[in-house]
Amino acid sequence: MDAQALLLRELQGSVDFFLQYSNLDATSRGYGLTVDATKDLRIASIAATGFTLSGWVIAAERGFIPRQQALDITRGTLRTLLHHVPHHRGFFAHFLNMTDAARWGKCEYSTIDTALCLNGVITAAAYFQDAEIQELAQALLERVDWNFLVFERDGVTLFRMAYNPDRGGDYVHGDPGFIAQWDMAAEQKMMYLQAAGHIDPDLARRLYHGFRRDTGKFEGQDVIINPGGNLFAYQFSEAWLDTARYLDPDGIDWFNNTRLATLADRAFCIEHAAEFKTYHENSWGISAGDSPWGYDVSGAPPALDTPKPNGTVSIYGAISSLPFVPDLALAMIDYLYREHPQTWGPYGFYDSYNLAVDPPWYSSALYGIDKGCSMLMVENYLSGLIWRTYTESPYLQNALKILGFYKRQ
Repeated sequence: MDAQALLLRELQGSVDFFLQYSNLDATSRGYGLTVDATKDLRIASIAATGFTLSGWVIAAERGFIPRQQALDITRGTLRTLLHHVPHHRGFFAHFLNMTDAARWGKCEYSTIDTALCLNGVITAAAYFQDAEIQELAQALLERVDWNFLVFERDGVTLFRMAYNPDRGGDYVHGDPGFIAQWDMAAEQKMMYLQAAGHIDPDLARRLYHGFRRDTGKFEGQDVIINPGGNLFAYQFSEAWLDTARYLDPDGIDWFNNTRLATLADRAFCIEHAAEFKTYHENSWGISAGDSPWGYDVSGAPPALDTPKPNGTVSIYGAISSLPFVPDLALAMIDYLYREHPQTWGPYGFYDSYNLAVDPPWYSSALYGIDKGCSMLMVENYLSGLIWRTYTESPYLQNALKILGFYKRQ
């Protein structure tokens, strides 16, 4: 099978996954929510639901499902988000009950997971140009109280990472309340764009410049790094924001930064090929997702923390690298499809695999955010649809102008 056909099968499989693992029961309060992972079908992820909303755009554009069906699902999902999903000042609960949209346990109200969901809202509103969708999207976007999570530390303006009012709740150590802060470069760039149109413009710019730009080296070139060197943290904002066409106000090339980080990830795998059988030139990608030990978050240098390789390859992490290192990603996709059919299933590629354990381990699970990111990046590689729809939307154009992003010459 040639590369184009294989990528289209992966796209179709991704849409089929979201059709199968989203709540499409029109009588349910949880209509439109998407499962966090196939390991527990009771739990929905608000972030996965954002990727799914963008998936209906791809499905409609490519004719995988009728446009009217995609439109109806999107409308229903936005109604659920506005009227049924628990939130605190507009920030959604991270995990939800799939059937009734109730907050799952004492999970946190998460900034990044809310932002991932809202990226899907923005994309859907821009693509469908439907009056009800746009009205619902505007209500959801305007409801978020970004100022609630702003604070100053040592003269730097930052966002809190999450909020949890419950003692003993997720990420609560001691007194409940605010949780951590976005003081480092990671996956959160979308948050500054979403906040820009709803807070004071000077404050928006201070927030964007508030997080550190820690750097490391790869082959003599500077890379702005995240603490763990995780691939997903280079990919989540860039799955929607067209960094191939826009530079940030300081001239930072986030597209090339992700490209260099991806090359560094692959080089690290090749360097450790003798220790871990999974790693070689056509099998690389260290990120977050399924592993022989459960959910695992791993990374590669350059990073602030010292990465500890364990032989698990994140398949979706490599697929999500397609726009940045197309030849290398395509070679890996072809290799896996031919040499490791265990990595492929009814919804395209599974999450990950590890040949360095005994017996060799192949994931049979899928995570909504993982499948969502690779789906968006495959579409961006093939057509640029999600980048174009999201980035050229009036909402994003206004935000880019406020923050000072500009088009490449």
